[in-house]
Amino acid sequence: MDLRQLECFLAVARHLHFGRAAEELHLAQPTVSESIRRLERELGGTLFDRTTRSVKLTPLGDMFRTEALVAVEAVTSAYDRGRAYATSQVVELQLGCAFGLDDQLVGAIAELQRRRPDVVVSLRARSTARQLQMLRERRLDAAFCVMPASDPAFASLVVGRSRLVAVVPDDHPFAAMGAVALVDLAHEPLLAWPRSANPVLYDTFAAAMDATGAPWTLVGTASGVENVSARVLAGFGVGIVFDAVAAARPIPGLTAVGLGLGAPLVEQHLVWRAADRNDAMTLLVELVGEAVAAHDPAGSAPEEVQLAVDDVPG
Repeated sequence: MDLRQLECFLAVARHLHFGRAAEELHLAQPTVSESIRRLERELGGTLFDRTTRSVKLTPLGDMFRTEALVAVEAVTSAYDRGRAYATSQVVELQLGCAFGLDDQLVGAIAELQRRRPDVVVSLRARSTARQLQMLRERRLDAAFCVMPASDPAFASLVVGRSRLVAVVPDDHPFAAMGAVALVDLAHEPLLAWPRSANPVLYDTFAAAMDATGAPWTLVGTASGVENVSARVLAGFGVGIVFDAVAAARPIPGLTAVGLGLGAPLVEQHLVWRAADRNDAMTLLVELVGEAVAAHDPAGSAPEEVQLAVDDVPG
């Protein structure tokens, strides 16, 4: 099987006519017919029902059309990218990521690369604090951050919101609750992320706990839900993690319980240098904004803001 066979098949599938397909491809009709026959022999089945009056796709042909479209698009994209590399016209966007991207955000990045074959996107997993440092050093072009710290040099787009949950052993009293009040949480030894990983998020959570008026204790810090969960299973305390992370990585023996009234709502942002937006970055911001709005049509449109000093909680 070669690309010409797929192109002939897709042209006939579009027109349901061998003659018009041949005209589109600038080939002789016998060449198109032979290409289809050869493809059918290789597949072991008939792609078209042919009569003197009509041409129709068979069930095999209908299924194969979907797969062939994907294959031709992938080859075409690879060719375009290779040509861009060869002529030194490729644009590379280095993106950081502090959380798992949902389907909408992944789709926006994929759409950027479909529209701009000369753009290659690389994603790096980093903490929010590390990403902001890399943005300042121009080692990243943009970053998906959790509650980014203030910097007037950055602009930001809210791309999602999540909540914090308490992770406890299945036999813990909290496991049977619909939500844990922060004042009750204050009486438990807590395990969370180090402040250095995200000072704004840490301080926001601490402020919410302080607002209960009850003394509370952070007995340990760990990065990653697996590390927090291991310490919870070992009996060191109650873990605090993101709801989406807990849902995506359930740990046997542990239950995730939402936090009650007063718990902070955690915003996720796309952040970039406000004065350094090239064409590819402009398109990325546009596509991410459209994806966020489409995902939550009942909510407000995503808001682009400057990260100013007044944005810092506390």
